[in-house]
Amino acid sequence: MNYRSRDRVARALAHQESDRIPFDAIGCGVAAESAELPADYREYVHSGEFRYLTFQPPAGDRRRFGPFLPGLPEGAKISYWGVGRVPITTPDGFHAGHTYWHPLAAVDTVQALRRYPFPKPNECPAKEVLTAAVATAKAQGFTVVGAMSQTILETAYVMRGIEQLFVDFYERPDYVEALFAILGEWRRFQARVLATAGVDVLRLGDDIATQESLMVGLDTYRHFIRPHHAATIAAARAVNPAIAVLYHSDGNLTPLLPDLVSIGVTAINPVQAECMDLREVKREFGRDLTLWGCMPVQSIYARGTAVDVLAHVRFLMEEIAPGGGFVAQFYNMLHTPRIRENVQTFFAAFHRMHRNEDHA
Repeated sequence: MNYRSRDRVARALAHQESDRIPFDAIGCGVAAESAELPADYREYVHSGEFRYLTFQPPAGDRRRFGPFLPGLPEGAKISYWGVGRVPITTPDGFHAGHTYWHPLAAVDTVQALRRYPFPKPNECPAKEVLTAAVATAKAQGFTVVGAMSQTILETAYVMRGIEQLFVDFYERPDYVEALFAILGEWRRFQARVLATAGVDVLRLGDDIATQESLMVGLDTYRHFIRPHHAATIAAARAVNPAIAVLYHSDGNLTPLLPDLVSIGVTAINPVQAECMDLREVKREFGRDLTLWGCMPVQSIYARGTAVDVLAHVRFLMEEIAPGGGFVAQFYNMLHTPRIRENVQTFFAAFHRMHRNEDHA
């Protein structure tokens, strides 16, 4: 049986109900294997309905960025922006983030910023390669997402260092504007290329919130960041007016939602249930925003019981899924003794939904 459907996803993004709830497998770090699931459904669980593609230069190297990364250890990765990073793992071997080296840490004037070896568009792969990859993914039944996360703010703070960048907002606003202008020009270029290649969804995002509040005030967002988010979306829509726009940020994004709607965002992710009221967000913004995620991975799935999981599935079916505008996705999984069993409980229930059986 083919569980994947581009039409199903299109209907969900258009706030229309369909035969099933779309599922995005990215971020589901726990293998949801169960003898109760047929083999073709296990494949669906692992691959989902979405294929994420990027358009960007190759990774950076020490010849180019080494002078800006003092102390970078051997074996560290360097991004095309020049950010150095080394993965952090837990004692039991699970991924737990990165240690970063910030190439702009000592680049603190506009003049010095202009001398930094930023990537150039001609370093990207041939656009035809992307176009072919989009066509292949669509032929396989995937909805294609053009991934362009860490759009402005997050790229800036991994390049500069988050504490220093936030000081710069007040002490060096001209520096921040110059840096964001460079990043914004890049993002508009990438958005145009992704839209021209035919992606269905443009995924923007800056982690801009903690679980308590936004990390920058709304005035700061509106002055420094929103113009670049809006221009990036406009660049994609100039090519494809119908392209969906997904915005990713962990944390409590609720105060920012009116701004995101106003610039043309049509979906948000991951809609973190521990700090956002899913019922209220659906009620207030469900006509404008697809809720993409909605899985309480820190609480119910990390530490709850099967009864808690099934109650959450019932809540999704009864209060979030009606009217469309919902994509199920796990994100930022915690590795706990309960997580595997709870995720398997979810997928067993999700499989029953796909077979039009009782979801609870």
